[in-house]
Amino acid sequence: MQVAVFLAAMDQTIVAVALLTIGRELDGFALTPWVMAGYLVASTVSTPVYGSLSDAYGRRTLLLSAVVLYVLASVLCAMAQTMPQLIALRILQGLGSGGLLTLSQAVVADIAPGPSRGRYQGYLAGTFATAAVFGPILGGYLTHYLSWRAIFWLNLPLGVVAFFVARWAMRDLQFTPKPHRMDHLGILILTGMISSIMIALTLVGKGSSPLSLAPLALAATAFALFRLLAWQQRRASHPLFPADLFANRLSLLCCTIPALTFFVMIGSTVILPMAFESVGRVSADEVAIRMLPLTFSIPAGAFIGGRLMYLTGRYRESVLAGNAIVMLTSFALALLGTEAPWRTATLLIAMGLGMGISMPPVLVAAQMTVPHRLVGVMTATFAVFRTLGGAVGIAVLTAILFSQLGSLTPSGTAAGAPLLQALTDAPLPLLRDAFQLVFLTAGAVALGGFLLALKLPPDLMSRRAGVTGRR
Repeated sequence: MQVAVFLAAMDQTIVAVALLTIGRELDGFALTPWVMAGYLVASTVSTPVYGSLSDAYGRRTLLLSAVVLYVLASVLCAMAQTMPQLIALRILQGLGSGGLLTLSQAVVADIAPGPSRGRYQGYLAGTFATAAVFGPILGGYLTHYLSWRAIFWLNLPLGVVAFFVARWAMRDLQFTPKPHRMDHLGILILTGMISSIMIALTLVGKGSSPLSLAPLALAATAFALFRLLAWQQRRASHPLFPADLFANRLSLLCCTIPALTFFVMIGSTVILPMAFESVGRVSADEVAIRMLPLTFSIPAGAFIGGRLMYLTGRYRESVLAGNAIVMLTSFALALLGTEAPWRTATLLIAMGLGMGISMPPVLVAAQMTVPHRLVGVMTATFAVFRTLGGAVGIAVLTAILFSQLGSLTPSGTAAGAPLLQALTDAPLPLLRDAFQLVFLTAGAVALGGFLLALKLPPDLMSRRAGVTGRR
C-alpha cells in the first residue's frame, strides 16, 4: 500500500520543477500549466468514482487496475513528443492516480479496527507527505542530470513493485459484490466544477488578477455547478456523495481541516525552494539539502500521531497540537525569515512534525463518522478536499508572491518568466517582505485549521469503537 501511495503523492509535486524544461523542449511553454492542471482535475474527479465503486465491488481489483493504468500512462508520458500529447497522457495518468491514494487508505479501514487504524494510517500519511515534499527535490535532480522524461520512467519499476505488493497484501481480503449504478450526470457536473476551479487557480497562480474577467467567470461557473451538483446528489438513486456522508458537521470538519493543512504543506514545498534560492542565494543542490528537515520530519510526525492514537484511543489532542505547531512555525518563518540555515532547519522540523502528527487521527476520525458501507466514499471525499487544499495553496501563495514582485518586471513577457526574473533581480528587502506576506498567509490558514479542530468532539473513538484507552 505504501508504494502505491508514494507513487501518487510524489507525482503531484515532482513534475512541477520540470515544467520550464518541458515547455522549452516540447515547444509549448504557454501550455505548461495544463500539465499540472489536467492531472489534478482527472485525479480529483476520479477519486469519488473509485470510492463509490470500491464500496460496491471491493478494493482489490480496482486498486490493481489503478496501478496498471497509472504505470501505463507514465510510460506513455515519458515518450510524449508534443505538449498536447503530454497533457492528454497526464490526464490519463491522473485517472489512475485517483485510485491509488483513496483505495490504499480505504483498505486499511477494511483490515484494521477502530483506533488501531491510526498506526497504519500513520504509515500511509507519512509516506504521502514524504513523497510530496521529496518530489520537487528528486524532480530537480532527475531533470538536471538526466532528463525530464526520467521523472516518468521512474514510475515503471515503482509501479511493478506496487502491483505485486498490493496483490499479495490483499490476497485474503474478502468482499461480496453489491448491485450498483453510477451517477454519470454527477460525474460530468463534478468534472466541470473541478475543472473550472483548477483553471481559475492556474490563471491566478500564473499572474492573472483574481478580479479579472476569466478567473471571475470561472469562479461563477464553479459555484453554479456546485449548486447543480448538490441538487443532483439529492435526486440521484446512487449519488457520488450520499446524503449520509454529511449528515453531521463532524464529517465536514474532518475533511476541511486536512484541506487547510495541505494548503500549507503543498504550498510550502513550492515557496520554500524559491525563498532559499532568491533570498538565501543558495544553489539548487543546497536547496535540496535545506528541504530535508521538512522531508523527514513529516513521516516522523505521522508515525507519532498514529502511534499515539493507537495507544490512547484518542485523536483530538493530536489534531489540535499538529495544527497549532504548523500555525506557530509559519508565523515564525514570516517573522524570522529563511536565511539562517540552522534556525530555519529547526522550524522546518517542527513544522513537519506538526503536519504529520495531525494526519492519521483526522483521517481515521473521518472514516469513523460514517457507517462501514460508506468508508470508501468517505475516504475519497477526504482525498478530494486534501487535493483541492494543496492545489489552492500553490495557486494562492504563488499569486501573492507574484503580486508583490510583479511591478518589478516588464509587461508582455511569456507566462512564468516575470516571476522567475523578479526572483533573480529583486532587491533583498523587497524579497524578504514578499515572502513574509506569503508565510503570514500560510499561518493564517493554519490558524483556521486550529480553530476548526477546537470544534472536534473528544470522545469520538470511544463512542464508535468502545475504546477508552489502550496501554
